Amino acid sequence: MSRLLSWLTPCAVLVLLTSCSDFENEFAVQSANTTIEVSTDGTAFVSESFDILVKRAVNYGGVYVDIPQRFTDASGGAHWRDFKLAAARRDGEDEYYSREHNVPGRSIYIGAEHCKSCSADLPTGLTKIQIAYWLGRLVRQEGDHEILFLPAYMGRVHGQAAKKTLTLKLPPGGTLRPAQQNRAAAYDLRRSAPNEILVSIPAGKEDRVLPDIEIEYPAGTFVTVTSGKRVQLWLSDHFLPFLSILGPLIVGLVAIFKFRPSWLMPAPLITVDTKVTESISPALAAYLFLNWKPDAAKAAFMASVCHLAVKRTLRISSLGEDAEASDLLAKQDRRKSKAGRAKWYDLPAATRLVFGGIAKEPSVGDRRRVKNARPDVRDELHRTITEEYQKIRGIDQWSLAAAAAILALAIAVASFSGLFLFSAAISGLLLTVFLVVAMVRHPERFPVATGTFEQFKQAMSLIVGLPMVAIVALVYIGTTEVISEQWPYLMAILVHIAGIVAVLAMLRMPTPKQRKIQHNMLILNRYLRGGIDGPAMSVECYEHYLPFAVALNVEQRWTERFHLWRESQKMDPYAPDWLITA
Repeated sequence: MSRLLSWLTPCAVLVLLTSCSDFENEFAVQSANTTIEVSTDGTAFVSESFDILVKRAVNYGGVYVDIPQRFTDASGGAHWRDFKLAAARRDGEDEYYSREHNVPGRSIYIGAEHCKSCSADLPTGLTKIQIAYWLGRLVRQEGDHEILFLPAYMGRVHGQAAKKTLTLKLPPGGTLRPAQQNRAAAYDLRRSAPNEILVSIPAGKEDRVLPDIEIEYPAGTFVTVTSGKRVQLWLSDHFLPFLSILGPLIVGLVAIFKFRPSWLMPAPLITVDTKVTESISPALAAYLFLNWKPDAAKAAFMASVCHLAVKRTLRISSLGEDAEASDLLAKQDRRKSKAGRAKWYDLPAATRLVFGGIAKEPSVGDRRRVKNARPDVRDELHRTITEEYQKIRGIDQWSLAAAAAILALAIAVASFSGLFLFSAAISGLLLTVFLVVAMVRHPERFPVATGTFEQFKQAMSLIVGLPMVAIVALVYIGTTEVISEQWPYLMAILVHIAGIVAVLAMLRMPTPKQRKIQHNMLILNRYLRGGIDGPAMSVECYEHYLPFAVALNVEQRWTERFHLWRESQKMDPYAPDWLITA
């Protein structure tokens, strides 16, 4: 618990620090100039410069420049284009930079590096931020024309609506689409040369809502795209939406295999699987048959007593609750005798546990009352049977792999959509709520530390750590803007988180092997009652299945069948050495 909080707390501090930049009070963007050179292959080289006034001596140390990679055409279709950074400079010198993803494109931080041993403040006064990069093919085919589409805003700095000038250097032969000529209210657009268009955006205009610029060319103006490149462009356009739906699809597949419909279920058993009864204890059979109800504890205990008897580790007076036990296998025989060790360790752990409980009971003469041991071993017997059931279950590697894959997809969607810290804040808040609810409902799962210092650490984690994580997460969520283009991906991330919870919850469901064993108990019950055929009757068969008959509460019917078989074979009355007759 303390380790988990010690990991969450630095994450919360990181989230808080990343939301502390007060850009408008620390910086002011004076102007922005962009030059876009479009090649005949449809790609573009972009160079941008921003004049920025640093107002305060203590500041964030740099600015973020947003690079558009996602374009929306006139029909509403979204297109994603490649990006490659060429240079990042401040005042003509190469500057430190880092990259972040967002739905519209990349965010490039340019400025001082944030580290423990260096100053992250930019000097006050006017400074020039410059960036150069390549954008992938910006041409799409429409009928017999080719359309070059360019964003009107290109790079921006922290959403500042400064005066901006764009110079578009284009291949010859293009004409501005008529719809673009009527957008003077959004920006001023004029030809400064035969193959150049000058776009002026006055201060105060919101960059993000400006319409894209579309220029129409005759077919064949740009280099023809190969089929492979078309596939690559299509995949890049649909990459993030594909990642967003892949997680829920995985959850659906896991749910289908967990809640298998009839056409996916294996054929039901019609005969007893003898290997199953050899691989589980009679105590577990009682719990499986009674579906883990409270009254299964009594049946499991008596089935274990019967199992001890037929394995000749003790003798009992009857199969009823008032039975008495005697002639217990001596401890020295269990440890030193080879035959005794083999007999002892061939027994399931649950059966050995019941033997230990009976052995601890005081004896009257050489007999011990069996039922007196049941309260002492009840809880431990339940835990032992549960462990046996979990061992049969094994590790559900497919479900764990599915949960890990969904988590990886959620991280990828959060990273590419620019919502990584926002998603981390939501996850931290949900995890905090989950821990609090778990501690209230199941305090036994969170043991109290023993040492004084450890208790102090645990108390500080609970009193300071959890509230701090929750407060920081709420502050970040409340102060961070999620743009309209990010909302669908935020919903997808939340669906991924819910999917991880659902898959982990489904881990508690029985595995196919566990369902098969439980189903075999139903078949075994029918066999013991005589409803279906099974292994041929014999003394060995009777004694092998007698503990399971006790577990399934059909020992009387099973014994009747055994006596009828002996009479039909004209055999002497059955007098086993494990039964006390005197």
